[in-house]
Amino acid sequence: MRALSLGEGNTSSYLKYAFGEIVFVVVGILLAFQIDTWNDQRKADIHARHLFEQIQSELVLNIENCNTVLNEYRGKDTLVHDILEGVVDRHDYRDHWEYGIVLLTQKEVEVSSEAFVNLVSSEDVFSKDQRSILLELKELYGNDKRYVDNLNEIATDNALDYHEQFKNEQPWYADLFMNFRVPEEMIDYCMEDPFYFNSVAHFQFIHLRNHVRYTLNFRNRAIAIHERLASQMDLSLDPAIAASGSGHEDLLGNYSGADLELVVAMNEGRLMARQTDLKTGFELSLERVYPDNSEEFMLGSRFGQVIRNEAGAVSSLRLSQGTLRTEFVKIP
Repeated sequence: MRALSLGEGNTSSYLKYAFGEIVFVVVGILLAFQIDTWNDQRKADIHARHLFEQIQSELVLNIENCNTVLNEYRGKDTLVHDILEGVVDRHDYRDHWEYGIVLLTQKEVEVSSEAFVNLVSSEDVFSKDQRSILLELKELYGNDKRYVDNLNEIATDNALDYHEQFKNEQPWYADLFMNFRVPEEMIDYCMEDPFYFNSVAHFQFIHLRNHVRYTLNFRNRAIAIHERLASQMDLSLDPAIAASGSGHEDLLGNYSGADLELVVAMNEGRLMARQTDLKTGFELSLERVYPDNSEEFMLGSRFGQVIRNEAGAVSSLRLSQGTLRTEFVKIP
């Protein structure tokens, strides 16, 4: 057609045809580039989803590790309360050797971060929403993890220092761990030595108030990110986390304390508790309730316990952190 146009001296037709060929070639090249771009983006999306799936699994592991430490502290919370309030006697020390070793055992929060490191190394391919989640993860693995690591070290050093002190100063130390019982001499020491009382008070401040608080900060942010990933990216939601709000409807209601009112309500599938000063009417806090089971929960940095009447209905809630205890009676 080009040759015919030239032979007939039809230059205009020739130029139109040549221009059309050029346009056709350019469109083909652009289309090929676009296909390559789509393919690269598809691969990037698949890779990003895989990385976030790994993060989702890692978050569950870290949440479980936090819960392991918190469960140990829940038991020690009662022990510390009884010792500092003076309600533990010799029979308690004999029958429950946990009272004697409350200072000598310590778990650390093991935080895995391999999936997070892999995620950060590929952040250039993330979408705007994914970058927003990444910022939360950086806060979790940067700021929150740093505090947990610091308190891990302090708490472990404290336990080791107590071992060193008792080993060097107390003749009953070997008997304690060789026979797994609390010797009478140790009971005398625990009940009469004022410096032992000071050590338990120090444990309450460092371990129950600070190690627990920073462990909860990390765990609660990890739960929030896990839920957000499940919602926004359609990733799997761990069953234990998914059930955190359901199945605990019997906690809902109004409760009255000595100076505070506590209102537990459901908000978007989550249990929330609002504390209000009865004298001033000021709202003091609005925090999420994290149930551990049907009888125990966490609120703020305090351990919660459900108290039921003979019929099995919830009659009151107790919040505890060592010697700091508050009971809220349910208003019918």
